[in-house]
Amino acid sequence: MRPLTLTFALAAAATLLLSPVSAFAQSLRIGPDGVQLDDGRSGRRGGQCEELRRACENRDRLGERGEGNCRRYREACERPARRDVCGELREACLNKDRLGEQGEGNCRRYRETCRSGRM
Repeated sequence: MRPLTLTFALAAAATLLLSPVSAFAQSLRIGPDGVQLDDGRSGRRGGQCEELRRACENRDRLGERGEGNCRRYREACERPARRDVCGELREACLNKDRLGEQGEGNCRRYRETCRSGRM
């Protein structure tokens, strides 16, 4: 039993040591709410959007190529495009019976958001 435990411990240690640095790109916060782990995918929390926006705007000056930071900023921080929201609401309204939904929630939101010119 001990050799198996030792083997498992060595495998776990090797995995941690050989993992890419991005695997450790997390923040751990201990506070009155308990322990919180932020893996960086939270979008708007912790100034990540501001950081991504600056990285996108200054990518030429920073010598970066490609659209990585700009794409991540758009996906995580910008409001969804009106056509995307309206398309999703319209589909939900048209298929509410098939989806087992009741009421006018999605249809009402579709009319208010997409037919009245708001958003």
